[in-house]
Formats: sequence, structure tokens, C-alpha cells
Amino acid sequence: MKMTLDKKIQAGFISCSMVLLVVAIISFRNSEKFVDTNQWVNHTHEVLYEFDQVLVNSVNVETGARGFVITGEESYLEPFSTSKARLFDHIRKVKELTRDNPGQQKNIDDIERLATAQISHHEKTIEARKQDFERASQIVVAGEGKRLEDELRKMIDQAKGIEQSLLAQRRQASEDDARNFNLIFIVLMLVIVGVLIVVYFIIATNLRALKKAETETAHKNWSLTGSADLVKRMQGNKPVGELSEAIINHLAVYLNAHIGAIYLVDNGDPSLRLTGWHAIDKSKKELPAVRFGEGLVGQAAAEKRTIELTHIAPGYFNLHTGFGEALPKNIIAVPFVFENAVVGVIELGSMHDFDDLKKQFLQLVTDSIAIGVTSSQAREKTKELLEETQRQAEELTVQQEELRQSNDELHAKTELLERSELELKTQQEELRQANEELGEKADLLEYQKEKLENAKAEIEVKAGEIEVTSKYKSEFLANMSHELRTPLNSILILAQLLAENKNNVLGKKETEYARNIHNSGTDLLNLINEILDLSKVEAGKMELDIAEVTLQGIVSNMSALFSELAKEKSIDFAIDVDTHSVPPAIKTDKQRVEQVLKNLLSNAFKFTPAGGKVTLKIDRPLPSAEGVSQIAFSVTDTGIGITRDKQGVIFEAFQQADGSTKRKYGGTGLGLSISRELVHVLGGKIQLESEEGRGSTFTVYLPLHFDPALIVSENKQVEIKEKQSPKIEKKVKPEEMPLDDTHATDDRNRIHENDKVILIIEDEEAFANVLLDFVRERKYKGIIARQGNTGISYARHFKPDAILLDMKLPVMDGDEVLKLIKNDPDLRHIPIQIISAFDKKKEGLELGAFDYIKKPVTTQELRKAFDRIENFAGKKTKKLLIIEDNEQHNNAIRELIGNGDVTCFSAYEGAKAYKMMEEEPFDCIIVDLGLPDMSGFELLEKIRGNDNLNKIPVVVYTGRDLKKDETTRLDRLANTVVLKTADSKERLLDETILFLHRVESRLPKEKQTIIRKLHKSDEVLKNKKILLVDDDIRNIYSLTNALEEEGLLCTTAENGKVAVDTLMSNGSFDLVLMDIMMPEMDGYEATLAIRKIPKFDKLPIIALTAKAMKGDKEKCLAVGMSDYISKPVNIEQLLSLMRVWLYR
Repeated sequence: MKMTLDKKIQAGFISCSMVLLVVAIISFRNSEKFVDTNQWVNHTHEVLYEFDQVLVNSVNVETGARGFVITGEESYLEPFSTSKARLFDHIRKVKELTRDNPGQQKNIDDIERLATAQISHHEKTIEARKQDFERASQIVVAGEGKRLEDELRKMIDQAKGIEQSLLAQRRQASEDDARNFNLIFIVLMLVIVGVLIVVYFIIATNLRALKKAETETAHKNWSLTGSADLVKRMQGNKPVGELSEAIINHLAVYLNAHIGAIYLVDNGDPSLRLTGWHAIDKSKKELPAVRFGEGLVGQAAAEKRTIELTHIAPGYFNLHTGFGEALPKNIIAVPFVFENAVVGVIELGSMHDFDDLKKQFLQLVTDSIAIGVTSSQAREKTKELLEETQRQAEELTVQQEELRQSNDELHAKTELLERSELELKTQQEELRQANEELGEKADLLEYQKEKLENAKAEIEVKAGEIEVTSKYKSEFLANMSHELRTPLNSILILAQLLAENKNNVLGKKETEYARNIHNSGTDLLNLINEILDLSKVEAGKMELDIAEVTLQGIVSNMSALFSELAKEKSIDFAIDVDTHSVPPAIKTDKQRVEQVLKNLLSNAFKFTPAGGKVTLKIDRPLPSAEGVSQIAFSVTDTGIGITRDKQGVIFEAFQQADGSTKRKYGGTGLGLSISRELVHVLGGKIQLESEEGRGSTFTVYLPLHFDPALIVSENKQVEIKEKQSPKIEKKVKPEEMPLDDTHATDDRNRIHENDKVILIIEDEEAFANVLLDFVRERKYKGIIARQGNTGISYARHFKPDAILLDMKLPVMDGDEVLKLIKNDPDLRHIPIQIISAFDKKKEGLELGAFDYIKKPVTTQELRKAFDRIENFAGKKTKKLLIIEDNEQHNNAIRELIGNGDVTCFSAYEGAKAYKMMEEEPFDCIIVDLGLPDMSGFELLEKIRGNDNLNKIPVVVYTGRDLKKDETTRLDRLANTVVLKTADSKERLLDETILFLHRVESRLPKEKQTIIRKLHKSDEVLKNKKILLVDDDIRNIYSLTNALEEEGLLCTTAENGKVAVDTLMSNGSFDLVLMDIMMPEMDGYEATLAIRKIPKFDKLPIIALTAKAMKGDKEKCLAVGMSDYISKPVNIEQLLSLMRVWLYR
């Protein structure tokens, strides 16, 4: 009996359901067995755990008892008692767990008996120990306790072995059940899959047969419908082109093709021409004819068979839409034939495949297409022949008329050619004459060019001569500066020694003479500086510092400089600023502007008698002729005035109004000349209005914004530096403010015993007042010093809690101030915060500065600086990290430096040290270069690369012989380097005191003695051998006397060659003082020669130079000199500098 499809499906479903039911029953039974087995496995683990706890507590009982017996301390009895109770608790638990196992119950009874005996034995031992140690020892030595412990361990191991055996059996049973279940499950699943496969194949076979029959019927209907529609569209007398369009459009639409074309044979030739298309790009419609055998279409025509192409190359017909274009996926070419001759080819392209049904349809309709196209071509051929005959007749008539017109035009052109030939002859004659004139002009131009080259060569020669002259002038000025400064140096030093009158051998009158000599020498030095300034201006070598300059700052400085002078001379001094028209700031060189104004005001006060008036007026004039916005500084006085005939002379060098004026008022006559040139390089000009007997007005016009283009026309070579903050170097020494000045604007007169004080050493008044406001805002008292030497005096008098220091100061620079403070035992602990426009951070920190910030500064930077100072000052204990892998050396450093105010931390590896620094802040670090995990250089590079750590002072303490490149590298990475030598511990102590800002008086007495011995002048300088190299006997005499008074041993050399020979013959000198300009071998050459000798590679050499020309200091350091001091030499500064280098 044949089963229907429904019956087959029901039978398959019932079979699968039966198999699934069997699987469910087996799974349920196996899961129950798994649960039971797992419970017994867990039970066994619990029993094993309890046995382990019995053993652990037994060991703890023994340990507690043994500890008490050995030490007698009651604390050991507490674990004994606790473990004893736990021991029996665990025995009871394991007994309860194994109540179903008689064998284990017997073993547990034995364990309980042995545990009771062990406890009893230990209690007996404890009681004996409480009475007598010897008695307890005898009980222990008898070994009863060990025997009981061994038997107990053995019984526990035996019981555990039984449980582990049971555990293994239960696990094996569980695994066997799991394997059997898996096997049964797999077999039943395979049965279900087999039934489902059979059912599927039965159903699929029936469905395929039904669908095939339906598809064949649909395909036949579709083909017949398409063929009938095509024949209908071809009916009528349509031209070939229209017929082609109808055919291809119908085929493309009916076959769902996206692109199509129809090609017809061209006039019987073996080539095909495109006559109809569907959705083809316009550019493709003009393709040339396709020959048989060429391409897909030509090959289909040649072979008279259908060709299908599936992989389309780029550049074929594209499918175009409103969104873009793409290549078809498949192309088919079908030829249609009439009477065994190819009539044409149909080409269709689609984004889908052409299935067999569509291909069969194309083969079905090709015969109908061939008949229709052939009929249409025959009709068109007949029509074309008729039209061709008519057209040829019309063309013959037209050609006859064109021939007549050509003859008339040819006659006219002949006449025109004759006239053109005549005109050409005339133009040739004119061109010949023009060529002759052009040749004469070319000869003249060549002559003028030769003259111009000769003139250029003469100018170059003269320029070279001017350059040589300028060089000779510069060398002359340098030599003259040296020759003038050398005797002047001796005069000033000897006059200072006499004025100090240390031995009290001179009377008051003689010391006054000495002071006058010193003051006169200083005036002479100022004159030399003016001459050098003038030479720089005339040579066009002036440097400019262009920045935003506040007019209020200029006004304040001029008022501070001349107010006291006006009072002394009883002259009314006024400053008038037109605040409505004048901007708050201009862009120029503040130093040069103030230099000009100071010169003009000095002249005004000089030539104005008592009771007169001097006015400085600042306003805005009209723009210049070039349209430049200007500002005017006018200095008006009611003095003697200048006659008209002398008003031009006074701006010349060394000129005044007349001889009598010069004799009466004095002066060099250089001031106005320098002022005029300075104003000129600033892009401005000076005008003079004066009337003899009624006074003068000098007006300085400057652009509001300096423009280098304003001075280019005068060929001035001016070096311009633009900075954010002005750099001011005052030439006029301001009057030092007394310590108890009642008119002072700072807090010097309001300081009480417990007040915190900050000293501000800053010469710019406006900025000093800003700092004073910040100091007061932080509840400090502030004191302002405007000169370096004043700052030193104030520091020694007021003993401030911190110092704010500028580096460029009048009288004494900031670096000298820093050196003196850090070499003073009473001051060196004071934190010094440098705030300067100069980029000398490394030098400042090496000298012991607390921190360094560069102008211009923001309020946030100032607040951060104050925060750091307050945090540091608030620390009662400083933190020092010692990074040294040798434990003995590490401990020695701790002992040397450690005290109540310093806590030392040790690290023996670089990685550990770096981690410590990241975790907590340190105030100073001591590093040895030889570390086990990394080199000291690598560690220092990491520290300096970390923004949070790079401000920590670093002292390198090493015993290795540093190479030159290593020394250079350490100069960048470390604040200072201490080499391990005989006296290095004292130096190390001193350096850490410097960077930790420790108060020397709070150190232990022996450490105070060490530091004071290092810094005390007579100890550091005493008996040190100095080689003084100078060619001037007067300079040698004055310096030798001054140095020998300090206990130094001086040897002299008159030039560099003698100095080198002296060092070679007696190389035990501690320091060399080297003059620069000397005969035979100058200081530069001598230093180079000394540095080539290895044993003198580190010998300190201090340059003594006249500082006549820019770049002297840099050149000294470049050739290998250690430091630099300018003449005239200040003895205190020289001794301080020598102390630093001798100490190093």
C-alpha cells in the first residue's frame, strides 16, 4: 500500500517522539545517580578535611607546649589551650561523619585515645616546667611525647588512606555511569537523525517533481507571450533604425536586461554597425564598425553562434543611473541569420545571469528578427537609390556656379600679391636702417657697462678698506681700553686698601684723600665707558632690547633718580604726562630711552642755576611725514641756553657750547652725541629749541612701535632682540636706601620680633612693588633693596625668612649676591627664589638658589613660587634620599648628614629609588653613579625628564674618574658633583646643607666646625698658592699686596709663556689669575696651552679682563677658563670668587 505524504510525515514524527522519551527516562535516572555519587564524594572530602584539622591542632598543641617548656612564657599556653579544645571538636565531627563505617569508627577511637594521651603528657610536662625546668627537660628527653605524636600521625594517615580509597572508588563509579549515559545518548540521537533524514528525502522528492512540472508550463507560456509581443512590435513599414530600437527595447525589458544593443551587417561587408541601443552611454553610440571576428559581437557573427561573457573588463559598456554607473555582470551576444547569411547581432548586458529560459527565448525569436530586419533594409535600399539620383543632378548645377566664382577670385588675388611685394621691399629698407642704429646703441651700452663694473670694483675696494679701518679701530679701542683700565685697576685697588685703613696708620685726612682718589678713578672709568659707547654707536654695532615699555616705569625711574638732585640744587623738577593722548606703553628699548632721558635731564640740571625749573613732558605729536605714530619726550630747563650758531655743534663728539662753558661746568661733551645716535637707531630724532639766557628744550621723537625698517636707510647694523620683559642696566648708581629710612614704602620700620620677613632685591620699582603686595598678601613683612650690595646689607641686618632676587642689578649682579649669601654661614640657609629675565637657571640652582622662574611672570607663577617657599619653610624636617648600592657607604652618609632636622632614606637600586621619589616628595637627593640595575646617568635622565621630579636638587657623590663627556653630561643633569677624596665628606655635608637650606647654628657642634672651617676666609685661602699672570707691574703690585693680606702665597708671571713655563717647572699651584692682553702670549693662548696638559685639566683659571668689547666673557669660557671677573677688580668679589673655586 502506497503511503501519502501526510502519512509519511506522521510516521516520522511518532518515531522521533518515542526515541526522545527513552532518552529523557535514561537521563533522569543517570542524573539521580550523579547527584548521589557527588554527595558521597563531598562527604569524603569533608572527612579528609576533619582528619587534617585533627592533625593541625595536634601539631599546634605540641608547638604551644614545647614553646612554654623552652621559654617559660605564659603566652605559649594560649594556643595550647585553644588547639586542645579544637582537637576534640574535630574528632567528634569526623566520628559523626563516619558512623556508617565501623572500620573508620575503630580508627577514630584509637585516634581519640592517642590524642587524650598526648594532651595528658603535655599537661604533665607543662606542670613540671612551672615547677622546675630540669624536670620538664627530663620528661621531654624521655621521648614519650614524640612517640605519641608519631602514633597519632600514623593513625590519621591510615584513616585518611581509607577515605581516599573510598573517594577513588566513588569517582570511578561516577565516571563509568557518565560514559555509559553518553554512549546511550549518542546512539539514540543518531537514530533520531536517521529518521528525520529519511522523512526529509521523501518529502523533498515529491515537492521537486511537482515544482518541475509547474515551472516547465510557466516557461512555455512566457516564451510564447514574448515572441508574440515582439512580432507585433515589428509590424508596419518601419525604417531600419526605428525597427532596431523597437526590437532591442522589447528584448531588454522582457529579458530584464539592463543594457542592450543591436548591430546590423553594413552593406554586405563583413562588419557590423550599431543601429539600435537600450540604456547605452551617449559616447558609446559613435563607436566604429565592428569587423567579423573582432570582440564578442564580431566573434558571434563570425561563428554564427551565441557567445556569453561573465567576467567583464573595465571600459566596457557601463550601466548608467541617476546615482552613478557600474559594469554589467553578464553579457550575451546572439546572431540572427537569414538564408544562411548573418543579418546582425543582438548584444544584451545584465547585472544578473542569463538563465537557460532566456537563452532559449532568444534562439526562438532570432528567425523572426532576421526576416523583419531584411525586409526593412530592402525598402530603405530602394528609397536611397531614388534619392541619390535626384541629389547628383542638383550637385552638377551647383558645381558649375562655383567654378565661375573661383575664376573671379583668382584674378583679384593676383593684383593683391603685386601690391604686397612692393610694400615688402620698402619695409626691408627701413629694417636695415634700424639695425644700423641698434648696433651703435649696443656699442654705447657695452661701454657704459664696462664703466659701471669698474666703479663697482672701486666701491668694493673702498668697502674693504673701510672694513679694515673699522677692524683696526675696534682693535685700537680694545687696546686703549686695556691700557687705560690696567693702571686704573691698580689705582682703584690701592685707593680702596688705603681708604679701608685696616692697620689704622693713616689719619682722617689721608683716608679722605684715598676716597677722593677712588671716586676720581671711578669717574675716569665712566669716561672710558662713554668713549666705548660712542664707538659702538658710530660703528653701528649697537644692541637693542625691544619690548613693551610702560611709560609709568620710565616716569618712576626718572623721578627716583632726579628728585633728590633737584632738592640738593634747589631746582623745581616736574614731570608732565598727557594721559589723554599718551598710551600706557610703547614698544622700544627701555634702557636706551632712559639713557637718553638721563643724559638730557643731567645736562638740564647741570646748566640750570638754583631757583630754576626743569620739566620732563611726555605727549603725542602729530604723525611724522612718513605717517608713523610718534611719542615726544621734552626736557625743558630755564638754564643758560645755547646760541643759534652753537646749536648744531653741541651734538658733535667732545663739543660743548664754548670753551668757557666747558671750564665752568665740566663734562666730556659726549652725552648729546651718544643720545642723538641712540635716538636715531631707535627710529626717532632729537630737536633743539633754545635761546641764550632763557633756557633750552630738547625734544625726543620716537615711534610708538619700533620698526627696524625705520633705520635701514642709514645703513646701521643694529642687533635687535625682542623679549617679553625689559632688561635694564642702570648706568647711574642710585643712592642706597638706609636701613631705618622713615620714608620707606616697605615694611622695614614695622618689623616685630615674631614677624616673618621676605627680602626683595629688585631694581625695577614697579615690579618690586608688585612683589611687595604679594608678600603682604601672604602675611609677610617685605623689605625692598634696589641694588645688589644693598641686598647683602639688608640680608645680614634683617635675617629674612626668604629672599626674592633679580639677576641683573646695579652695583652688584644677582649671581654675586647669591654667591656671597651662600658663602655666609649666617645666611646660607635662607631660601632664595630667583625671578629674572635672564636664562641662568642652571647657574642659579648650582649656586644654591631655591628655585628659578623667568620673567615675565604671571600671578599664578608668583603664587606657586610663594606656595613652595611657604611649604619648604614650614617643614621642620627635610627629607634626603641617599641612592648608594654599598650599604656601608650608605650608612656612613646617613651618619654624616642625618640630624633632627633631616630624615635620611636609603635606596640601593635605581628603580627602587625612582619609585620612592614618585611616591613621596624629597628635598634633596645624593646619587652614586655605580648602581646595580642601571647607571646613575640613566636614573638622572629619568628624574630630569619627569616634570614632578626635575626640580629636586641632585648631588652626585662618586669615586669614579669622570671623562670629559661625562662631566659635560653631569653639568646638565646634576646640581653639583662631589668626588670621593680625603676631604669629600666635608664637601658633601656642605653641599647638602646648601640645598636643604639647613640652619647652620642648629647643627651639632662638630659639624658646625667643619662647615665654618670650609667657609672661613683664612682657612680656605690660607697658604694657597696663586699664580698671578699680568704684564703690568703696577697691577701685579696692587693685587699681590691685597691677596697676601688674606694669607695667599703669590707667584707672578709677566706673560702667558712665562706662566706656562712656571706651571711646568712647579705645578703645585692651586689657582691662576690670568690677564688677557699680554705680549708674546696672551691669556687666551696661555689658557689653551695649559688645558692641553692633562694634569692641569681641572686647575681653576680666573680671567682678569678689561671687558672692553662684547663677547669677552664667552670667549674666556670657550678657551677653558673657569670663571671671569672684569677690571677694575673689586677685591671682595675676587676673594669670594677665589673662595668658591678653591673650595671646589
